[in-house]
Amino acid sequence: MLKSSRRDLGLALAAFALLCSSSAHAQWSGHATASFGQGLGAIALSQGNLTLSQNALRQRAARQQNGAAQRAQAPRDAALSYTPNPQLTEKIRASMIDLASKGNPDSRPQWEKLMADDAILRDFDNLMGAYGYSRLNFADDIAMLLTVCWETASGRDASAAQVRGAHDQMRSIVRDNPTLRGLPNDQRQAMAESIAYQVLFMYAAKLGAERSGNTAQLAEVRNSAAQAARQYGVDVSQTTLTERGFKRI
Repeated sequence: MLKSSRRDLGLALAAFALLCSSSAHAQWSGHATASFGQGLGAIALSQGNLTLSQNALRQRAARQQNGAAQRAQAPRDAALSYTPNPQLTEKIRASMIDLASKGNPDSRPQWEKLMADDAILRDFDNLMGAYGYSRLNFADDIAMLLTVCWETASGRDASAAQVRGAHDQMRSIVRDNPTLRGLPNDQRQAMAESIAYQVLFMYAAKLGAERSGNTAQLAEVRNSAAQAARQYGVDVSQTTLTERGFKRI
């Protein structure tokens, strides 16, 4: 990535971190993720599409695992990791159920069943582990979200080398940024676990739009993916994903 664009990305991440660490956002509320989810449309969050998305993520993880004889997980880095707080995990899960069932309260029991036992976090954990990363590393979580945003917005599939490039780049940026390194444990967890749901919702929206053949809805999903990436300083319309990470076109 060009030096100037890397600096821009780092500044954008710092601004995002400052927003998260302000007193107004000291306790996670789910507003950002809720806005993202609502923007995808009702069909994107239907139970059928969510199940389809879960299966797609599992298949992607399986393909990646089968493609590598042995994939060692990256060593734990305390500067980038967090220790899960079960109470916060439950708060985030409940907020996601509220979001998914908002338009149809009668569907809440089904959503509770689909999201029981941290199913989405486990699927995301499997996806991360297939590439040798951990969902307990919030820099890796951001990198995976940005990769999926790029894939969704561009209509392409990232190679294993491109995924590694995004992760290496994001780890470097977070390590070099004292604001991001200094995020408290709960804020790291809130960001990371929100991302897990965002990735699944995005997959659900994309697959649902493709399955229905609704071009307008697919355009909406791609726009939502681009907006999500911009929150982290990446304009997918002006960048490409390379083996060294995101680079300006």
